[in-house]
Amino acid sequence: MSFQSKQYGKYLLRLARPDDNDGIRAIFESGSFAGGLNVQFLRGERPLSSFEADGGRAYILVAEDTEAQRLIAVGGAVVRTEYLSGAPSECAYLTGLKIHQDYRGRLSFISRAYGFMGEMVSDCAATYTTILDGNTGVRKMLEKRRKNMPEYHYLGHYTTFCLGRGKKLMEVEKNVTDGFDTLLKTHFSKKDLTPCRPDYRGFGRKDFYSVRGSDGEIAACCFIGDQSATKYYKMCSYGGVYRLASHLPTALFGYPAFPKEGERIISGVISYLYVRGKDASLCKSFLLSAARASGFPLLLWGGFDGDPLCEAVGRLKTVKYGSRLYEVLWNGSAAGRISGKIGMEAALL
Repeated sequence: MSFQSKQYGKYLLRLARPDDNDGIRAIFESGSFAGGLNVQFLRGERPLSSFEADGGRAYILVAEDTEAQRLIAVGGAVVRTEYLSGAPSECAYLTGLKIHQDYRGRLSFISRAYGFMGEMVSDCAATYTTILDGNTGVRKMLEKRRKNMPEYHYLGHYTTFCLGRGKKLMEVEKNVTDGFDTLLKTHFSKKDLTPCRPDYRGFGRKDFYSVRGSDGEIAACCFIGDQSATKYYKMCSYGGVYRLASHLPTALFGYPAFPKEGERIISGVISYLYVRGKDASLCKSFLLSAARASGFPLLLWGGFDGDPLCEAVGRLKTVKYGSRLYEVLWNGSAAGRISGKIGMEAALL
């Protein structure tokens, strides 16, 4: 679809242009995740490039206040090749709507943007999105069926774990990827929404860590990437019990160290985590050892609830936050494509 811009009073809805980077960045910087951990998710100096890094193509819509000559909202979809029922398929991830703090609650026309987005991704096999547990206002708005809006079909819960810098419990190989391509086709392909390509720029500059069994095959592995060129987090403030915890030497006890308020969070992201036999003991030893070898003070990994690896990682000393996963169904469709085991990677959300 070739989208034509739409005017709603003084507001203009259109596709983003390269000269919109400053305006989009200002929207991201105006808001944060509310709650005990008040964190900003930022996409750097060139947010359009950041969106594009997460997939093969991106459709990014912006809303502009033509009188004030400023961008006031941004949202869109990133399309990438992922597994569905074992087959590579083009899937669209809705990135979530960001509205500048000054305009929240004032944009009644935004629901129409979803209809336009549905047309732009109509050639995709599936569309999905995630919403943070604590974002109750957005959840209530999207879970209720509304005119001009798609149906948000709840699939389940997704947990992101924050690990500390780890410790060396075993020797790990670095960047010896022999056997990973086979794992991608025989193991990861069985999980819906697993990216078929581990080379998307959004994974960041990454290294591959592994251990092998006596048979020479991979027993455990993962990539650990530095995404700071395209996305990162900034700690704004702490509330509740986290305010007290942020002053404690948590790293001495194996937990992640809490960054200072106003500080950019230095972190790595784990993707394609595999542990043969879902062995919890092996998972612990490998993950802590890979974390130490990576040198990052903080690592993120996400998994869909019900995955045995979530239980294994949950036994480690972590800070975690949750999201709800939805399949987005357009035009009254009741036929969802996403089912069974879920393998989406936190690095591309």
